[in-house]
Amino acid sequence: MNIRNLTKAFNKRFKIKKTEGNIKAALQNHKIKCGRLHKDRLINRVRLFTEQQVEFLRKNYPGRTVVELRELFNAEFKTDMTQQQIKTAVHNRGITCGLTGHFPKGHKPWNTGTKGLTGANKTSFKKGVIPPNRRPVGSERVCSKDGYILIKVKERDPNTGFPTRWKHKHVHLWEKENGPVPDGHCLIFKDGNKLNCENLNNIVLVSRAELLRLNKHGYGDAPAEIRSSILALAKLEVKMFEGGKRAF
Repeated sequence: MNIRNLTKAFNKRFKIKKTEGNIKAALQNHKIKCGRLHKDRLINRVRLFTEQQVEFLRKNYPGRTVVELRELFNAEFKTDMTQQQIKTAVHNRGITCGLTGHFPKGHKPWNTGTKGLTGANKTSFKKGVIPPNRRPVGSERVCSKDGYILIKVKERDPNTGFPTRWKHKHVHLWEKENGPVPDGHCLIFKDGNKLNCENLNNIVLVSRAELLRLNKHGYGDAPAEIRSSILALAKLEVKMFEGGKRAF
């Protein structure tokens, strides 16, 4: 027996009212086993589905969804089973619908032989038409992220392969005069004004190590009259550091 049936039989035999918890505790305390395998002891207290209903599920689930099966089931047995109850019932009993969600081999799509899903409409781009928001080469704008001026130049974009790209204006002007910025170096503004690009004397090439020391000494917030001194100090510190490394 299971606990439920054993409790009923025990109370009937001895004319008392023990609960299922009392019976279960007594069995455990006295180490009384039922003798069945574990899988055979898994008997539901309340069976929601009769054998007839399970057979109905088994016959009608293939080729249908759980939603469709629920409607059929409730109409057949005049019940109000939820979608989750039907889903759990078929899952626990290993009943499958046979639907995989994959197209079968040799399936022919409905749009075979067509070019795209929709045709052109009045808002579609036509060949050769230039979008009204395209900016010509030489256009400028201020970057909303870092505050530097960007200029559109005729250079291939390394990320998209497009023949034009947006580039920092101070870098573009400096490289026109001096060539590419060397590796491990960057450009800073002597006066700290990111918009002052036209004066090349205001654009200074520094190494990353020098930039580190400039930031350490607060170069960006320093008064204009001591900026040159901070720059010279940063260059001196880097040379001293590199000289010390060579000495060892």
